[in-house]
Amino acid sequence: MAHWWHRNPLKSTTVVKFDLKMSRPHPNSVSICSQLRSERNALIEKLSDPSSLLDEVEKHLKNYLSLLVGMALGVEGTGPSKLRHLLKYKWTQSVMGSTPLIYRDAIFELISICQEYALWLTKHAAMIGAKDDPTEADAKKAYTCLRKAAGVWSKLESEYYHRLLEKPPDASDIDQRITKAYVQQSIAEAQEITIARAISQGHSPSLISSLAYETSQTFLSAASAIKAIDPSLTGKWVKYFVFKSVFYETYAYVYHGENLLQQEKCGDAIRALQEAEKTYQATLAVCKEYEKMKGPGKVAKPQDHLFFRKLAPLLKRVKDKCIRENGMIFHQKVSEELIPLQTKATHGLVTPEDFSLPSLNALWNKEAYDAFVLTDVTFGDKKQESKDTGKSDKKEELPPVAEKAYTETTKDPKNESGCLIQ
Repeated sequence: MAHWWHRNPLKSTTVVKFDLKMSRPHPNSVSICSQLRSERNALIEKLSDPSSLLDEVEKHLKNYLSLLVGMALGVEGTGPSKLRHLLKYKWTQSVMGSTPLIYRDAIFELISICQEYALWLTKHAAMIGAKDDPTEADAKKAYTCLRKAAGVWSKLESEYYHRLLEKPPDASDIDQRITKAYVQQSIAEAQEITIARAISQGHSPSLISSLAYETSQTFLSAASAIKAIDPSLTGKWVKYFVFKSVFYETYAYVYHGENLLQQEKCGDAIRALQEAEKTYQATLAVCKEYEKMKGPGKVAKPQDHLFFRKLAPLLKRVKDKCIRENGMIFHQKVSEELIPLQTKATHGLVTPEDFSLPSLNALWNKEAYDAFVLTDVTFGDKKQESKDTGKSDKKEELPPVAEKAYTETTKDPKNESGCLIQ
């Protein structure tokens, strides 16, 4: 499991008291407010620690969302929720620094807390990959987390972004380009685990080559999605994607050469390895550029990882074998034309895991809903519409989330591939 992963910071938020006014106290209404507060606080605390148990995080997420959807979407038979715009929610954005966006909109809260969960999933996957000796079960957990993260981002974009009253600013986490980058990154990193497993289990060079190429293109797609955004916000992230793209392109050509060698096409194989040497030099150059760049996020350290350090010896070993066998047996001319890579893997490609909101909490019924009264902020009546939603208050800054650190292994894996899968 190649786990040198660039991670953007979690989003910061403020406490929400859920002190909704009631015409007359109703037991369910009081419980709804109380549980919204407690479940949100518990969830945010869990999300600050990448080592939190997935089951516990998802329990609090389900509990909180089952309550929040009543405010955001209403209950059956009530039409659009009268409670949607009663409270302000403040969230920073993962690449935009400490200034929060402020929306008086429970759908913004729904989107933001799910995005925070998706970011946590990728950090949880990285934490698993940073163990000294991750097992096959660990690899599957990390793989599942990355597929889940991709599914969350995809669902939010398709179902909820368009419901906001105000268009979010560029580079926010609701910017479709940022979302695409997160989806593509999660898919590509899950495929890294697939590649590591394929290498460790000795799958065919043609399959490994095609998986590596697909992964290279997925990272490139992520880079393309955000390259037009202010580079002071996303430049380092883009460089990480470019590095990963070129890195896996090199792996694709190395295994392409090995596949051609197995077919006794030594001349074509040597040409493929020559191309791998070019992309490997590009990988080294981009790696150095990435390390020097400033920007948000935890910096990956690929040069320290055995999977990276194994690439040059692997390339040399396969090329030397091609040259040796060509000189002793085949005597083929080295091709001027490069045999194209097999660009479609027969299996092993990753798709996002479906994400859906939980069912409405049983506390919500018409009596509990009707007990809440509106304040003077009533968007349905066009009062104060857009006045204090979707804006960025530059006078206010939120401290970064105190993300709990985890120890990254300094040990090399005990296998030939350098992949952290046994």
